[in-house]
Amino acid sequence: MASLEQVEISRYHNELVHDVRHLVQKYGRIMGWEVPELDEAEAKRLIFNALKDALADVEREV
Repeated sequence: MASLEQVEISRYHNELVHDVRHLVQKYGRIMGWEVPELDEAEAKRLIFNALKDALADVEREV
């Protein structure tokens, strides 16, 4: 049986996915403004790596 915490966080899954998607789009747009010949696939890869690093930093803090 799932814990109450697991049930509660599962309710937020779609919202978390939406928020992450928004962050990827936001930083993709910013990179597009600053890099005229942007390779979108490479930019997304870099953004995902940066997000993973940021999550790891926050996880270490709490």
